[in-house]
Amino acid sequence: MAVPPPVAARAAELRELLTEASHRYYVLDAPTISDAEYDRRFRELTELEANHEELRTEDSPTQKVGAPPLDTFRKVEHRVPMMSLENVKTRAEFAEWIERMKKRLGDDAPETFVLSAEPKLDGISMSVVYVDGRFEVGATRGDGETGEDVTLNVKTIRGLPLTLSGKGWPARVEVRGEVYVTKADFDAFNAKRTEEEGRYVNPRNFAGGSLRQLDSRVTAERPLRIALYQLVDAKGLGLASQSEVLDRLQEWRLPVPRAWFRRCESDAAAAAWFEKLENGRGDIPFEVDGMVLKVDEIAQWEVLGARSRTPRWAVAWKFQAQEETTTLADIEISVGRTGALTPVAILEPVFVGGVTVTHASLHNQDEIDRLDVRIGDRVVVQRAGDVIPKVIRVVTEARSGELEKFPFPDQCPVCDHEVTVAEGGVVVRCPNDICPAKLKGRIRHFASQDALDVQGLGEKLVEQLVDEGLVKTSADLFRLDVETLEGLERMGRKSAENLVAALDRVRTTTLPRVLYGLGVRHVGEVVAELIAVEARSLGGLLRLDEETLAAIDGVGPIVAQSVRAWLDVPDNAALLADLEAVGVTYPEPERATAGRLLDGMTVVMTGTLPELSRKDAQALLKEHGAKVASGISKNTTFLLAGERAGSKLKKAQELNVPVLSEEELLAWLHEGVVPAFSKIS
Repeated sequence: MAVPPPVAARAAELRELLTEASHRYYVLDAPTISDAEYDRRFRELTELEANHEELRTEDSPTQKVGAPPLDTFRKVEHRVPMMSLENVKTRAEFAEWIERMKKRLGDDAPETFVLSAEPKLDGISMSVVYVDGRFEVGATRGDGETGEDVTLNVKTIRGLPLTLSGKGWPARVEVRGEVYVTKADFDAFNAKRTEEEGRYVNPRNFAGGSLRQLDSRVTAERPLRIALYQLVDAKGLGLASQSEVLDRLQEWRLPVPRAWFRRCESDAAAAAWFEKLENGRGDIPFEVDGMVLKVDEIAQWEVLGARSRTPRWAVAWKFQAQEETTTLADIEISVGRTGALTPVAILEPVFVGGVTVTHASLHNQDEIDRLDVRIGDRVVVQRAGDVIPKVIRVVTEARSGELEKFPFPDQCPVCDHEVTVAEGGVVVRCPNDICPAKLKGRIRHFASQDALDVQGLGEKLVEQLVDEGLVKTSADLFRLDVETLEGLERMGRKSAENLVAALDRVRTTTLPRVLYGLGVRHVGEVVAELIAVEARSLGGLLRLDEETLAAIDGVGPIVAQSVRAWLDVPDNAALLADLEAVGVTYPEPERATAGRLLDGMTVVMTGTLPELSRKDAQALLKEHGAKVASGISKNTTFLLAGERAGSKLKKAQELNVPVLSEEELLAWLHEGVVPAFSKIS
């Protein structure tokens, strides 16, 4: 049956109106209609398309509501690698970058460079591809060569057009940028979440988690935005500068937050804009951790060229960590899953780096003594890396009256058991294995993302389950049923059903996840994988003696003693049997196969890498055959070091272990050649 012309005209009108409204709201930040009006017209279009399916177009706003869940994300190889950026942190380093470019250009170097200054959004790098003007693929950066196909999730992002506007776009357009969440949207979303659901730590974490949902209908409910700023291939478009590229992207109606971009006529102008952005970053509506500077003239890009992983014509100038002064209202003692007593600074609320900070870690008694911090002191709080708040110093000149030194407790504040301190150690511990705080910590750890990854098991729910006596061990989680759970406070039937389903899903897991989830002291994710290969099963783990454990490359005597001591506790041995009794299963770990580039190599990591997360770097190393260890020894092949490298770097230098950067490692893997280690400095 033909669609009546007035109906077809109204559907077209609504599509255009909603697309324009979305662009003005999410891209231009200049809404023209209210949320209620948008929703009303969206419902009207949805009903028209439901009654006349032939009206539903691929670029209709109604197509942003998500699709049925996927089983996994497929890999996407980037036609042009998604490169990293060199970091500079000071005005002097910025000046050195300018001089290096002038030296490379020689006689053709300008007296001063015209630079395109762009905010360095703290989001998730994204590649977006349009074919014949229609959105085709959205892919994450991954390792720079290969990313994950998150097309269905990217498709749901408001403000990203499903078809290009204007004219002059080639048959294939690839544009790159960042997926992010504004501070306001992040706070609003977190405010709606229950304590059982848990709250996201920061906008970047939230954006990453939302993009990696296998069910795009979940992503569609998240307030994701995208900023695009790089055209992968501008040849044939007559574009002479990055500024013209941004103009062209806007002509195609792609989202470019242009209010925060500047064309700087000199390096001095760029430095001035950087200073203005850094001083005013609290007013920027999204998280920014620096400014990206690019030579504006595209012809100079080809002359300047690139290193293996970074272009020479662009840098990321990072902001300094933000600091604010507040009052230390109290010091509370937190008891963790290993029994460690950790002092926590309770602060008068202070706004630092875009978030309100009320708590900060004081680490241990030694740190309290080093800072000489006392309740009532004025203290300086820093968000290191704009993520983790910490007290960095006391404003002693502001101290008034007689403030007493903090008396560290000699009894556990939860169970009143006498605490212990290992010989030569600084960590105070509660040795009581049935301490409720330790049990709650063990359950939370077992269910955490890097262990069994139980969705929906929040901190408050764990407290209820332990306090009610429903869970005494990790295995008890798998005995929970819907009827028991829905009787708990603030736990409806739907939430109970979701949690039981989540537990059923993770019954089938991997042995390393189970071993890590047990929470044995000194056994992190890396060590868990090493032990799993040797143990093969939970029963096999029980049979490993201390000597066998210590002989595993990357484990050593201290870890071996800790593991064996844990296994010798009867309740722990019973827990392993109980986990198998409640149906926890896993495939037998695979032993390494020959023929990969890093086969036989043992790699240790330290510091923060420029682009890869620690988890991504570990996965990449293992994919190419390397064994990732946690500690430096004479058997370490090389140390992969990033920013803020710790004591491992010093030990590697003492043992003459080669030290590599992320850029060098990725260059090896890209070229498929590993040079002689004796030549690495």
